[in-house]
This record gives sequence, C-alpha cells and structure tokens, in this order.
Amino acid sequence: MTAVAAPAADGGLIPARPLAAQVHALRAAAALIEQAGIAGLWLTIGTGPVSIQVPAGLASPAARAAAVARLAAATGARAVRDTTPGPTFGWVFARGQLAGHPVDIYTPGREMP
Repeated sequence: MTAVAAPAADGGLIPARPLAAQVHALRAAAALIEQAGIAGLWLTIGTGPVSIQVPAGLASPAARAAAVARLAAATGARAVRDTTPGPTFGWVFARGQLAGHPVDIYTPGREMP
C-alpha cells in the first residue's frame, strides 16, 4: 500500500504519514505564532485539529479575545463569543485552516476560578 499526500488549502501537500503530518502542522503553527507575534499560547497537535489556546493568565479578557480574532483572521476564520449557557459561556472561539489542517482557536472569556 502506498501513502499519498493530501492537497492542502495553501496549495502544498499534507504528508500522509501521521508523524509527518503532525510535524507539518507544528511548523505551520509555529510560523503563524511568529507572524502574529503572540507569546504564551498553548498548542495541541495530534491526529485531530490543531488546537491553539490563548490562556486566561496571559492578558485581560478583551486582549485575549483580540488575540483570538487576530489568529482567526490569519486562518480564514472569524472569532465568535459563546452565548450558550454552560461552562464555555463567554469564551471566544474560531475554527479555521492552517496549511490545510483544521485549527481551533479559543480563550476563556472570563477569569477562571
């Protein structure tokens, strides 16, 4: 069986092997973070979407929401605030694409207890 790379949204290829795909996503995330100039972000890169969190302790809720909006714009997405009652009420979320990988960007909308 031959592994074939999948086309990425940016015109490149996402490697077919899981580890190579994770490395590809990590490099793309590093470039995004460097371009955005936002330090202190938390990244999770596995077999699902790339997850980027702007942590609660990083800045004020408004500054964190602005950081999510900036990262969202760079991934072709739009940041939205969760208005549904529940544990993520007030959080800011975005779902975009990063070098062909799905990416979830989020931050708590209020200080965590």
